[in-house]
Amino acid sequence: MDDAVSQDRTPVALTEQVRRAVTNYQDLPPAPLDTTCPPEARYLATPDRLTYALGWIVANQIVQQRFEGSAIDALPIYHPERGWDRFLLTRRVSGRVFQQRKADEFGQIRLTGDDAPRLVSPEGKTLLQLGQALRDAPDDALGAVLGHIPTPYVNTNRANQLSPRELAPHYPLYYDVVTQLILEHPGMVVAREVYIDDREVDGQYHALYLHGAEMAPGDRRGINLAGMTWNWFQVQTADSLAFFDRRGARTVYRTDRQTWSRVKRQLNEEPDERVRQRIAGWLRLDGQQPDTDVD
Repeated sequence: MDDAVSQDRTPVALTEQVRRAVTNYQDLPPAPLDTTCPPEARYLATPDRLTYALGWIVANQIVQQRFEGSAIDALPIYHPERGWDRFLLTRRVSGRVFQQRKADEFGQIRLTGDDAPRLVSPEGKTLLQLGQALRDAPDDALGAVLGHIPTPYVNTNRANQLSPRELAPHYPLYYDVVTQLILEHPGMVVAREVYIDDREVDGQYHALYLHGAEMAPGDRRGINLAGMTWNWFQVQTADSLAFFDRRGARTVYRTDRQTWSRVKRQLNEEPDERVRQRIAGWLRLDGQQPDTDVD
């Protein structure tokens, strides 16, 4: 555990978040997605390690301020030729009523270009260059970002109504916890766009396929579905991997025996201050291990 601030879930000040990012990432070597990148390290590939960390700070602030009332999400995207190079600011995956909206309805956070991260409009225009601004005055920089992100209402009529299963009241908390863990643990990567393969890879089925985690519409019993899902966090280090859904109601993690296990008590059954400990345990961070009483 880095300090008591993270332990008791008191929000970590933006200045402290930027300090952690700079301290832990600025001297890391690049992780390009090229012929020098070994297969086992491809999950980590990103144009610039520090910009990646700073991008999570920006994305997290947008989720904290715009998800609950407006369902705006910030999805980290892995480009097949560049690695982690952007976040999409979107409502498309927040509910069925938004499925036809543009994937970057509210723009992007680009992790490439001059003075990145950059806030980019849906038309591709750079609105803000944030690299130095975050170092100099992070509160002002993030305030400027939020000035470009509107606050459309949700749940006021049928055109913006989310179903009970689409509501994710704990999602901003989980997003904040994984952001703080990323800032403190270079080598941790978090995905929100997860491809579930229905074929064995290296002798194992995908954890979410194996556990039938995605249900066909209307099928209460559930079936094993392959394809892309945006319902989960995939949290990963070089040695550990876990999945928990954005509502905190389902979890699958890799055990020390390299098998997949469900947990006995889900994140949404825990007090806020326990969430970090549970995730850190699944990933063996901060000296933590899975809690045998609940994992």
